[in-house]
Amino acid sequence: MQEEFLHHLFEYQLIENTEFEIISPGLKNNDSGPDFFNSKIRIGETVWAGNVEIHINASDWYKHGHQTDKAYDNIILHLVLRKDKDIFATTGELIPTFEIKFNPTIYKNYNSLIGNKLWVHCENELSKIDILTKISFLDNLAIERLQRKTKVFEQLLEYNNNNWEETFFQALAKGFGGKVNYIPFELLSKSVNLNTILKNRGNILSIEAILYGQAGLLEDDSVTDSYYSELKKEYKFLKQKYLLENIRPELWKFSKIRPYNFPTIKISLIAQLLNQSNNLFSKILDCKTITELETIFEVKASEYWEEHYIFGKTSKKLTKRIGESSKHNLIINTVIPFLYVYAEKANKTKLKEKCIDWLNALPPEKNNITKKWEERGFENRNAMESQALIELKNEKCSKHLCLDCRIAHKILTLSWLSK
Repeated sequence: MQEEFLHHLFEYQLIENTEFEIISPGLKNNDSGPDFFNSKIRIGETVWAGNVEIHINASDWYKHGHQTDKAYDNIILHLVLRKDKDIFATTGELIPTFEIKFNPTIYKNYNSLIGNKLWVHCENELSKIDILTKISFLDNLAIERLQRKTKVFEQLLEYNNNNWEETFFQALAKGFGGKVNYIPFELLSKSVNLNTILKNRGNILSIEAILYGQAGLLEDDSVTDSYYSELKKEYKFLKQKYLLENIRPELWKFSKIRPYNFPTIKISLIAQLLNQSNNLFSKILDCKTITELETIFEVKASEYWEEHYIFGKTSKKLTKRIGESSKHNLIINTVIPFLYVYAEKANKTKLKEKCIDWLNALPPEKNNITKKWEERGFENRNAMESQALIELKNEKCSKHLCLDCRIAHKILTLSWLSK
């Protein structure tokens, strides 16, 4: 049995002990320190407020070094599966320890739930879940996904000494890379300072030369067309001027992706975005509507790319621009989460609300995950719902975190009550 199952019993007050009463389980702690903060427990006639720690064996208290950690001195209750030892705080005070009592049917149902090989463990039981439980849980999951993404951006912001424009450029470049090329795009964006690029604003050839050169994509001597030669010549000059060092060209992946999504095309589109605005993030901050936001991303690649997907090889003429689905993907997965972290840092409540409103207004993402959820009775009407469904599958179901899922909890509870 895992500690997480015991946490679940405590959090949802499924413990049947008579020696104490859980008035409030408090807040579950997912970081270091006690398992639950600010719990309220009645032991006998006394109500205690403080923290709760849970272990499989009472002796785990000593294995984890809690006896010397003052962070555990405010433990009011120690719950264990097996009480094999008395435990004490750093002050020498005995901490109340009880073995957890619970209906074994709950654990039997849990093992049955996680033991199958279905796409999601509970899919055969999903019809039992009422619509309100689904909606409220999915709303929370969408916010969780936003907050999880903001942590990545916060780290990037720290890396850039709180330079929002630089950080947004790097986040956007990573977003352009998608699942296949996000690493080289991130490395590319970090290989050259944004101000260096913007010094050449108004000269798209120079901006593209910097980006293609830094990407390591101007090192093929077999390509001899005039555009490629111009880029190489310009980059050679700019590389010396700004003391640039490019990334390795072998990092880029072209296989198993559509030519329209080749890094060569994406780099030109990024160059166009940077060329049209000196402060791209500030421009996005000023947007009042989704339409204004979408307009910013209405750019097309340079004329050369109308007849090329890679350097030196011609193709059927086609204008390359940011497509509707790609535009929405960037807004949903990069722009809105970035605006959300800015809103949190700047304490702008209305901007946070606007982020949520925009997610509810944008069309849903359509992919294999959302399709499978729809087949299982979940609605996917907008980006807010699709983000929640992706989060549910990737961060709960695929990681087998059923005990951290309100839907699975409801199924386990219903199964137990029906016995």
